[in-house]
Amino acid sequence: MLITKPNHNKYAFSSVDNATYANFVDIYSRCKRYGFRGVVAFTTGTGTFSVVKGILKGSVVQYGKRRLAAVVLTTSAHICAPAVAVIINATKVVKTCKMIYTTTGYIFEALEDTGTLLLLPLDYALFGQPIPTGAAKRFSNWDEIEDLIKNLPAVGDVDNG
Repeated sequence: MLITKPNHNKYAFSSVDNATYANFVDIYSRCKRYGFRGVVAFTTGTGTFSVVKGILKGSVVQYGKRRLAAVVLTTSAHICAPAVAVIINATKVVKTCKMIYTTTGYIFEALEDTGTLLLLPLDYALFGQPIPTGAAKRFSNWDEIEDLIKNLPAVGDVDNG
């Protein structure tokens, strides 16, 4: 992520040098990313969703159940796709798992970026420009999994060394 200072001086950190500005942007971006993830983890872990579910009535409850099921299934698919690709090293399975993993990764990235839109006015006030939450494709890095699959020994391979 390459961030440069804007030319205008209508933001809080306009008087710092470029290196300090880039350092502040990096720290702020990490705080946004992990702060949002912490809020999501807190609301799911403390039962806040069950309180909201108790307040809702009728068809809204059914909509909430479907939405929760979609979140659970998407998260499960994102976590299980690499494991299935490593265990069953068939070309079609690996291609399908890659498609599932990258699709769910893009969904998670879009949700995280959407969730941090409330901080956009703060971005402009502090830095004079929108600050990204993180690098692109942060949830869908399939290269590491492909390296693992390529380095797995095939059944029947004997290492005589």
